[in-house]
Amino acid sequence: MHSAARITILLTLFSSPLYAAGPRLVAGPSYFNPGVMGQPIHWANGKVNYYVDPGPLSSTIPHAQAVAMVDSAAALWNAVPTAGVALVDTGTLNEDVSGANAIGGVSGNLQQPSDVAASATAYPVGVIFDADGSVIDAIFGPENSDPSNCEINGVMVWTDNIQPDATIAHAILLLNGRCTDTPARLQMMNFLLERAFGEVLGLGPAQVYPHAVRIGRSDLAQAWPVMQPQSGFCGPAGGTCISNSNTLQYDDIASINRLYPITSANLAAFPGKVLTVANTVALNGVITFRAGTGMQGVNVLAVPLDANGNPLVQYTVTAVSGAYFNGNHGNDVTGWNDTNGVPLSQYGSTDVTLQGSFDLGYMPLPPGMTSATYQISFEAVDPMFTYQMTVGPYLYGSPLPSGTLAPITVPNLGAGGAQTLTIHVADSAAGDYQDAISIQAAPRLLPASGFWSGRISQVGQTDWFNFPVRGNRTFSIITVAMDENGLPNGFKAMPAIGIWDAFDPVGAPSVGTSPGLNGYATGESWLRVTTDGDDIVRLGIADMRGDGRPDYAYNGWVLYADTVQPSRLPASGGPIVIRGMGFHAVDTVLVGGQPAQVTSISPNEITAIAPRAAAGVTGSVDVEVDDLPVYYAGAILTGGISYDSGTGDALNLVTAPANTIPIDVPIPFTVTALGSDLNPAGGVTVTFKVAGGNASLGCGRPTCSVTATGDGLATMNVTAADATASVVIASLCNGASLQAHFSGGTPPALSAITPSLSLAAGAILTWTAQALVLKNGAPVAGQLVAWQTTAGISTGSSPSATSAASGIASKTLTVGPLTEGQQATATACLNGTTQCVPFNSLGARPEFAWLEAVSGAAQSMAVTGAPALITLRVRDMDGNPMAGGAVTFHQSVYAWAPPCPPHGRCAQSQLLGVCRA
Repeated sequence: MHSAARITILLTLFSSPLYAAGPRLVAGPSYFNPGVMGQPIHWANGKVNYYVDPGPLSSTIPHAQAVAMVDSAAALWNAVPTAGVALVDTGTLNEDVSGANAIGGVSGNLQQPSDVAASATAYPVGVIFDADGSVIDAIFGPENSDPSNCEINGVMVWTDNIQPDATIAHAILLLNGRCTDTPARLQMMNFLLERAFGEVLGLGPAQVYPHAVRIGRSDLAQAWPVMQPQSGFCGPAGGTCISNSNTLQYDDIASINRLYPITSANLAAFPGKVLTVANTVALNGVITFRAGTGMQGVNVLAVPLDANGNPLVQYTVTAVSGAYFNGNHGNDVTGWNDTNGVPLSQYGSTDVTLQGSFDLGYMPLPPGMTSATYQISFEAVDPMFTYQMTVGPYLYGSPLPSGTLAPITVPNLGAGGAQTLTIHVADSAAGDYQDAISIQAAPRLLPASGFWSGRISQVGQTDWFNFPVRGNRTFSIITVAMDENGLPNGFKAMPAIGIWDAFDPVGAPSVGTSPGLNGYATGESWLRVTTDGDDIVRLGIADMRGDGRPDYAYNGWVLYADTVQPSRLPASGGPIVIRGMGFHAVDTVLVGGQPAQVTSISPNEITAIAPRAAAGVTGSVDVEVDDLPVYYAGAILTGGISYDSGTGDALNLVTAPANTIPIDVPIPFTVTALGSDLNPAGGVTVTFKVAGGNASLGCGRPTCSVTATGDGLATMNVTAADATASVVIASLCNGASLQAHFSGGTPPALSAITPSLSLAAGAILTWTAQALVLKNGAPVAGQLVAWQTTAGISTGSSPSATSAASGIASKTLTVGPLTEGQQATATACLNGTTQCVPFNSLGARPEFAWLEAVSGAAQSMAVTGAPALITLRVRDMDGNPMAGGAVTFHQSVYAWAPPCPPHGRCAQSQLLGVCRA
């Protein structure tokens, strides 16, 4: 008896690799004992007892006739004189298995009745007669027994208990009674029984001239083996499936010989049979690339030649290279287990010496010949032979061979003779293809262009990349498998694509995968990815089978649109620039679903003219870059551009009229339009509307639109007409809005504190002009005072100032140079009204100016003392203070003189020197 855990592992053979032209299954490195890896799964000692259902096969086929059909099919295999096989009818099952007592189990097998369950090793092979199809329907689902599929469900077989020593312990043969309703279907069932016993024994399908009928070669069809992948000529209607269907062909015989040879050790157990090696010939060999990597999946045909060198095709024997090596290793992208969680390493050896080897051993010589010359030829396995029809080790179909494999002639092989062949082919993948040298823990940077060429040259190899992406982007990853001539090919590598967050730990499951060759174009695999936020992603490219060899080349391509500028357009459309990677010259652009006119394309940039917005369309729309339809490759910037304001755009208040504002005084209502990223939304339309009261807008209408400047600013002057409460709304077309609430009041008055300046002609001076804002005699803060100037006077970078708490608005003016008598005027106006005051500057004649001592003109000090500051005022000829005049100071030093006498003249002091400044 076997544990439930072990049976659960074994009940998955329908999704496991099948090995052809020889063993159906080969022990792998997991589950099986280490010493049996690479050995075919077989019955111990070759003796297999089978037990038949005691009931009828159908209403027209009684029990006895059904048993005779089963025994006849078994006898076909028993009759091979060089194979140690004995299929023995040992009696009946304990009950008539039917829909009333059949209970399906895991992976389409039986749990009840107990003598046909996987654990019933005392009944090694159970043969069930499903009279009405109810057992099939109970196991596989309703209508799976439908007779329209009799070439598939006429006879069903599965192996549901395999031991860790690579031996079979239990199998089931199930005959569908619904497929006996016509003589033709009954005839087909006899053939299907023969093939089913071959599967029970452990043989897989073989490819022998599958296209014989299509090319009109009926002689080749004579060599079709019982173990061919399909039902021969048969379809749902049945009939004669292959020529001589009651006879094993040489390919069948050689395959069973290899699995169950008669040796000196077991000869006594099979009376009447003969030693296999002494009565057959053998041709073994290996097909390798130049560097020694084995080439799997090549169908090798051995055809004996007659005395005239003509091929005796009816005696053809085949083998597939690498049949004992694992053909579905698993990979980092799609995983290491099958759909039932069973490790893909369970079947097939990992011994690299078996990777390209083929076994044409134990071939019978043609009748009447004691030796023969063989022609060895090589061909691809038909790509339609996959999954349950797999020929060779690959579950998903064998890759095409590379290079030229010319036929080889091996002369004069006599009984017991053997020869080993070594076939070398040149490495392929012409062109600049870089081997997958990076690992998951250290991916390489994706090329900036978005294009690269790679090669998966070793089993288990994966190509790893990383690259940054922005949020709300959809991009496509494309690979195209190439052949050795640099052309797209769907029968070489099967690149599977996986995507991860770059910060996920090594070994974490991918967030998205695509199987190999899932695209429409030849050799194409594709995956489309949508991002939630800004991120760095990790990209993995692996062969779907986990395989690798020198001719597994591919071209990779990421089509990704990163940014579009400008981010906002007027309704009339306009030029845009899309930046990203992977752009082709054939790419097209859609803006809001409408075609844009592409003007130039490079791998990283597309320039185009966006169309006019569709009727009624405002706000954010998608920008999409599409490649040729056959690739189904596209890149989308979701909401990447907007006609006017887009989704997430908002308004931020800068200044607005509030509370009580002066009547008839324009007050600016200024807002900043911001995008969802808080950057300025330049170019959007801001609409100002009087929603209540008697206010007026600067445009003279109740509703005005302003286009925001590049920094997002939009301004509209608002004027209160009276004391009525008013509301003005600033809004975007996406509904974002701000409101200003105010009412009118008495306007303030303006006066000049420093109204005039006398400036020496030719001089330049900065002059601080001050204007006082008063309301009802009190200073008013926060009032905007703007200066306008004439020639000879300027305000600098800003023409306005705001009154402080003192009510004073100060402005530094630059005055001059003025000519004599020239007048320059700066006019200060309050809040844009007509309340203005002048500030005049006059060019004065400095030659008529005079000095007035203010302080320090007469000083007395100690000898060691320092003089105090001397301050003088310069006045023009009219007595006004004059600015800009040049004043020259000089000092005269006289010698000491005695005091004046009481009578007479004072002594004159001697002039010692003059110092000018």
